[in-house]
Amino acid sequence: MINAFAGLVDELDVLVIDTAAGISDSVISFVRAAQEILLVVCDEPSSITDAYALIKILNRDYGIDRFRVVANMTRSETEGQHMFNKLLNVADRFLDVNLQYAGEIPFDDSVRKAVKKQKATIEAFPGSKSSIAFKKLAENVVDWPIPDQPRGHLEFFVERLVSSPAGV
Repeated sequence: MINAFAGLVDELDVLVIDTAAGISDSVISFVRAAQEILLVVCDEPSSITDAYALIKILNRDYGIDRFRVVANMTRSETEGQHMFNKLLNVADRFLDVNLQYAGEIPFDDSVRKAVKKQKATIEAFPGSKSSIAFKKLAENVVDWPIPDQPRGHLEFFVERLVSSPAGV
């Protein structure tokens, strides 16, 4: 994977790495290398449990204490906020972490249709509810403050990659 990053030659504003769900070694490594951690969580018990477990391990074993959360496949804005509040209540009770609500992506059949077309939803259906939400999330991400120093571990590599004009 690191060799694949070395092939990136254009300047990057944001590099998004979408990891698998769960707590595998590769997920932990990539998350530890990130400047920002954005957990995508659905309002389903297994999704909330997985997110909580990942937060707990990253906090307990690696000292990571700040996480952003986006609610996925919501039926309303209040559903997304409600799901976040469930996770926040448990985290506040048992962990010393800072969770921030980053927004919600509504349930939208356009996502399934875009997958069938093998295109990004925003490309295939730019006016859909989910595309509008993705655009809003991207606009917010660009405004997040950039940390002045990497935390360490693989983040040094990713920081160098993103800040280097040649990509390496």
